Amino acid sequence: MITLDDLQSSVSVSHDLARHFDFDTGRAASDNSWIKLAPQQAFTVLAGDSSGGVFLAYGDGEIEQRPILYASSEGQAGSLAPNLTALLAMMMALPGWQDVLKFSSNGNLKEMRRTARLLEQDGPDDEQLLAATQRLMRELAIPVLADPVSLLHDCVHAGDCNVVAEDGQRYEPLFGLFTSHDNPFWKGMTS
Repeated sequence: MITLDDLQSSVSVSHDLARHFDFDTGRAASDNSWIKLAPQQAFTVLAGDSSGGVFLAYGDGEIEQRPILYASSEGQAGSLAPNLTALLAMMMALPGWQDVLKFSSNGNLKEMRRTARLLEQDGPDDEQLLAATQRLMRELAIPVLADPVSLLHDCVHAGDCNVVAEDGQRYEPLFGLFTSHDNPFWKGMTS
């Protein structure tokens, strides 16, 4: 089990996660008084991203074994993984996880798989990202997931917790209504 201390005690690990995966443990110390969960339960912010979103572990038990929820600064929220180790494994396998959700046709697994394949084909060979992924996998002993798209799909669908805005409205789900066909850059690509 990967611990929060494992992420924070290594400068290179913290740097790689922040720079290449937009998972910045240094942003966890920001004011998080705006976060209200429904149903109400304990939470710990693990990291933030560059757009103001947060990753948090919620519920009871050890932080690293709690489910992970993501709340965007645009009013979307949902569970991403059953624990910190699974979250990191999913991020290593799907660095474009947010686009997989955005172009998911409201959480359709088949569409999510298609989007993941298109992202893989479309993405430039980013040697720095590949090197960072290899370093993190090795240094943290991150497991390889057999089906990261299915994990993401199942966790978002099964989420048992949400964020509530100041006006009492629940945040929107993480699944987007777009399909991969809606992305003009993927029009001529096959998956």
